[in-house]
Amino acid sequence: MPRASRRRRRPPGRGFGQLFLIGCAATVTIVLVAGSMLAVHTQSSHYRSAATSGYSVMAQKVATASTHTGAALATALAAAPDLVNQAFPFSARGVLEQNLDAAVRASAAQAAQADDLAPPSAEDGMSTRFASVMDARSAATANIRATIDQLLGLSPLPIASAPAGTVRSSGPTTLISAGQAATNLTKAGADLASADAAYRSMMADARAAHLPFRLPPSAWVIGPVGTAPLGPSGLAATASALASSSALVPFHHLVITTTGLVPTAVPTGAPGVTVTSCVAPVSVSATGTPSIVPPTQTLAVDLTVTNCGTVDEVAVPVVVNVVPADLPGSPVLPNSGSGGRVRATVTMLPGASAAPTLSAVPVTPGHRYRVTASVGVPIGQADATGSTQEYLVQVAA
Repeated sequence: MPRASRRRRRPPGRGFGQLFLIGCAATVTIVLVAGSMLAVHTQSSHYRSAATSGYSVMAQKVATASTHTGAALATALAAAPDLVNQAFPFSARGVLEQNLDAAVRASAAQAAQADDLAPPSAEDGMSTRFASVMDARSAATANIRATIDQLLGLSPLPIASAPAGTVRSSGPTTLISAGQAATNLTKAGADLASADAAYRSMMADARAAHLPFRLPPSAWVIGPVGTAPLGPSGLAATASALASSSALVPFHHLVITTTGLVPTAVPTGAPGVTVTSCVAPVSVSATGTPSIVPPTQTLAVDLTVTNCGTVDEVAVPVVVNVVPADLPGSPVLPNSGSGGRVRATVTMLPGASAAPTLSAVPVTPGHRYRVTASVGVPIGQADATGSTQEYLVQVAA
């Protein structure tokens, strides 16, 4: 055999030994990697289980609070048609709006809390499913309030902690019929029933997967859906019940609760100040004895208007009219000091007061005037007592 060929020949069996060693090393590597992955999976499983258990502990409080909010809303709506009017803010409309606002704020807070519980998230998407239920309940509650507000002409009440200058809506721009309200409330009830079903499905899946995700039962549509107060049919019936409640009909009542002459009347004449209230208000009429003010070239009236009704009053006119009222034989009154008429507008929430800025009018010392302050009576205000205050005023010479 040629020498070159003999130098290239390999010892028999040497290649198989190398392959054997490589195979052994690969097997060991696979075993080590598999063991590591198993260990990581085991540790990860413990972590996920702990995260799920911890999440459910926090979610329990949110679920319980949500159940209470639903029960309170159902009770408030059932009682609303039978509410009676009391002194503001305990009018029937005020009480109903307070209850609606409370339910909206509570359900919105619960939805926000559910969103903030993760991370860490519960297993199998339970965190997302729980947050979706709370979001659905919050949205349905907001729709219920919006529908009832449009049905009755209500507005959400101001919030004490709101930033200064926050302006509350002056009420829905478009009112809706009881039929439209029933349609809207039917949808809200269906949404609440769907949210309850989603909650039950979530809990059933958690039990089937043996997850440590334990929450109390939580439902807003209690009992058969067809008869539940917050179910589609129950809420639809609420629309007609609210619309037919006499205590929930808008009630207008504006009163000029304080008036005072500027300059201030002296003590020797008739009073130049009037103070009254929403309860048994009075209107002052000019009498034979005038209120006497010091010598002045201008006369003004400071006054306060109070909304004693149950609805917002927007851009209501307030007028002060000063006309000559001299006795026969009095000196001729110059045109430059013969009084005048000034006007302003006020916008008020129920129970609120406003003090409009009214300009002074020109007067002449030594003459007498009839001063009338009045606030525009809204359509529907049956009792106009307190909407005007009148004085006979003598300007000292």
